[in-house]
Amino acid sequence: MSAESLTILDIAREAGVSSATVSRVLSQHPNVRPDTFQKVKAVVDKYNYKPNSIARGLLQRQSHTLGIILPDIKHPYYASVFSAAQREAMSSGYVVQFYRLAYNSTITDDFINQLIERRLDGVLLCGGFIEPTCANDLPDVLHRLQRYMPIVTICPPITGLRCINIYTDLRSGVRKVVRHLSQLGHRRIAFIGATHETRSVGERQLGFEEEMAQLGLEPILLVENIHTPAMGETSVRRLLAEEGGDRAPTALVVVNDLVALGVLKGLRKLGISVPEEMAVVGCDNQFFSEYTNPPLTTIDLAPEELGLLGTRALLHAHDSNAASFNQARESTLIIRESCGAYLRRKIDVSAE
Repeated sequence: MSAESLTILDIAREAGVSSATVSRVLSQHPNVRPDTFQKVKAVVDKYNYKPNSIARGLLQRQSHTLGIILPDIKHPYYASVFSAAQREAMSSGYVVQFYRLAYNSTITDDFINQLIERRLDGVLLCGGFIEPTCANDLPDVLHRLQRYMPIVTICPPITGLRCINIYTDLRSGVRKVVRHLSQLGHRRIAFIGATHETRSVGERQLGFEEEMAQLGLEPILLVENIHTPAMGETSVRRLLAEEGGDRAPTALVVVNDLVALGVLKGLRKLGISVPEEMAVVGCDNQFFSEYTNPPLTTIDLAPEELGLLGTRALLHAHDSNAASFNQARESTLIIRESCGAYLRRKIDVSAE
């Protein structure tokens, strides 16, 4: 009999024990009598038998597979999270299965059942259905999943959900941006962003409004469904049409770098130079940000670090005594040419 065709039943038959006993020996379960252990081990050594990874996972009630749920793996931010999670999982002998749930999707019982039936060792959730602010039943849905496996979320904390939560402090990051722009002499600062449909966008706007209030400045807001470069181009034209003349902003804080791409294009078409006449700051620090014209000042949200930390937390969740905790990562302001910091002069605010 070859080792390739050998099964646990064959080993049990030759050793004169049950297949369950063989399973306990292979998984090094402590409740096996020494003489029985040696009897089974002798047969295993005789055929140099090694259970495959799937069978071994079933014996240990583990699949060595993690799930990761994202809204879009093609988006630069989520692609970075996924790549980091996959590398970290592979270094520990795990594989990662990708599940897509678009923004505003409703998580269904069938989807939860699918995750449970996959015998996953844990699930990492980022974006998608965990972001909408209107998902009031989300904690109950995820609590059901938690009965079968640990979960880690990468997003602002979800009220009512006790789990491991790792996220970047978006609110303080945007406050850093506003403070930086004010130190450069800007007093009329506008925020171009999406609606409060997601917690991460809401945190950005709240940070903007809080810091403007702290500085005693009047916030200028253009908040609507803005999430693409094309929308950024049209939104900046609309903002400057509405807030013209002496009321026009001299600096723009943009909800993310993709939208900022369109904002930069829109300003060029209007004949407004960046940063000489208008400072622009994004939020994401996407791979293309340093290659825009001019290079974009932005907030580094470190998606790679979030993917790595989230995966590590998931891998150790079974061994951890902490059922839940929130870990906030501080965001970093990346200063490039688009904010005007390298002009070595403050803007002219004499028109105020």
